[in-house]
Amino acid sequence: MLPLKQDQLYAVVPVFTLSELNAQIKSALEIAFPETLWVVAEISEIRLNTKGHCYLELVEREDEETIAQIRANIWAYTFRSIASKFEKATGESLKNGMKVLLQVNVNFHELYGLSLNIRDIDPTYSLGEMARKKREVIERLTREGFINLNKQISLPLVPQRIAVISSKTAAGYGDFISHIDDNPYGYKIYSTLYQSFMQGLEAEASIVAALWEIREHRDRYDAVVIVRGGGSQIDLSCFDTYGLAVEVAKFPLPVITGIGHERDDTVVDIVAHTKLKTPTAVAEFLLSGISSFEERLLHAERTLNYQIKELLSEENYRFQYLVQHFRHIVRERFSGEIQRIETVLQKLIHGTTKSMSNSHNRLELAVSRISGGVNMLFQHQESKIKHYDQAIRLLDPVNVLKRGYSITYFQEKALMDGADVKQGDIIRTRVYRGTIRSKVEAFDGEEQIDLYISDH
Repeated sequence: MLPLKQDQLYAVVPVFTLSELNAQIKSALEIAFPETLWVVAEISEIRLNTKGHCYLELVEREDEETIAQIRANIWAYTFRSIASKFEKATGESLKNGMKVLLQVNVNFHELYGLSLNIRDIDPTYSLGEMARKKREVIERLTREGFINLNKQISLPLVPQRIAVISSKTAAGYGDFISHIDDNPYGYKIYSTLYQSFMQGLEAEASIVAALWEIREHRDRYDAVVIVRGGGSQIDLSCFDTYGLAVEVAKFPLPVITGIGHERDDTVVDIVAHTKLKTPTAVAEFLLSGISSFEERLLHAERTLNYQIKELLSEENYRFQYLVQHFRHIVRERFSGEIQRIETVLQKLIHGTTKSMSNSHNRLELAVSRISGGVNMLFQHQESKIKHYDQAIRLLDPVNVLKRGYSITYFQEKALMDGADVKQGDIIRTRVYRGTIRSKVEAFDGEEQIDLYISDH
């Protein structure tokens, strides 16, 4: 079979202009969706124009992946009614990230394409969806053993170093700090603020990041406090997520929450060590803990003082008794000892007297013997001294010189060897009467020294 030519193909297959195709699509959609229907979707983007119309991007996600997307709009008059009803029921305005149940008309415009015209929103679905997710998170945390994990950490007796996760501009944070700083007890609590978003899409990641930062410096703190002002249930949805709840449950310090929600507890409240309704209540809890510890200390002090007084009284009585008993014993002991001392003293005096008499006799005999011996020793020594004196006299150089001998000096020393002088040396010769100065002319061995007698 031969292929058809182009003009023959057009005659067989219908050809539409783009406007004709869009008109066909519009007609088909009107037939397929003649009435409104309810659609579940997540708001990924929402914006208002100057005329009050609301434009949305709706998506469906599966495992965090977008599997469907469509544009939608709410005309100004309808939007005012819908937004007011939704906010009154949930306490929150429509925003990104919400999962909603919408009543819509399916529209197709030849120029702008496919979109949904939103006629109504059921707020109970959004609340129910959040409750379902919250219930699933709690069940999962229970299965994995995280529900009571943080509660097992002991709260310090005096929690004075606090890491605070909040927003600096949040009214709840201001209430917490004011209550802490202006407490009537004068207690000092040191707090460090870790800034975080406390609502919206960024809140979960922001609070988790603050917890990680505190974990790195956990030795500086006694506890972690998460506070914010009041808000709607949807405002607090970030506190119902599994990721944030796990971080709080596993945190190594006790976590205390006061996120200002008067109705149901959030998941973070459930896994925290201590949950309180408001930031002011958290501040009061910390102050009451310190006050309770101070009261226990004061009670212990009073008890200790009382016990010390009782003990001192008992010990004083016992001491007085012992003193009296000791005095009695000492008196009796002294009386007996005095008698024994007097007896011993009499014996000592008698024995000493007798001993001294015997010693006196022996001493007189010894003195007599010593006197005789000393006299004999003195006579013997006197004889020896006379003998030595005669010898000294005979050896006296003067007596020797009298006998015709002389003494020759050289350099003020007695000259013993003629070889010690040489020709020209001056020597001095002492005789019995006077001194002769000589000059050496020559030296002849041991026999002769030729002298030159000077005029002096």
